[in-house]
Amino acid sequence: MVPNHEVADVLNSHWEQVLKSGKFNTWQLRTLDAIKRCRTASMGSHVDACIECGYLRISYNSCRNRHCPKCQGTQRERWIQAREQELLPVPYFHVVFTLPDILNPLCLHHGKIIYSILFQKAWSVIRSFGYDPKWLGGRTGMIAILHSCYSDFFIIPILP
Repeated sequence: MVPNHEVADVLNSHWEQVLKSGKFNTWQLRTLDAIKRCRTASMGSHVDACIECGYLRISYNSCRNRHCPKCQGTQRERWIQAREQELLPVPYFHVVFTLPDILNPLCLHHGKIIYSILFQKAWSVIRSFGYDPKWLGGRTGMIAILHSCYSDFFIIPILP
């Protein structure tokens, strides 16, 4: 089923407001612009041809941005399936630690320090809840992923 609206439709409808808002940095604007233009004439095109019947089809190029829902859907599904194969047959919990948005400017300029503190404190909380017999009374492990609009995603394994 094809959706009635896509992210690109919303961006195209409100692009002037996005630009004037001042809420996005240049990296975010480039990403949003790529998503808005993905698979349109502004990205260029190419010809797909069948060598057997001679059928020709013109296709618009994709943006190939890792955040684009059109480009990364299949890759995302493959990644999820691969991660599911890695899961251990044990109970686990998905826990999210979030910084207040007022710290965003500090993260932008001192990300390594701020995120390092965040991961240290997150591990401290997970470890203390895990060891406490009131909650789990066991040994815990943790895989931490940083989701930030200011940097690439990365995975840090943290062991007890």
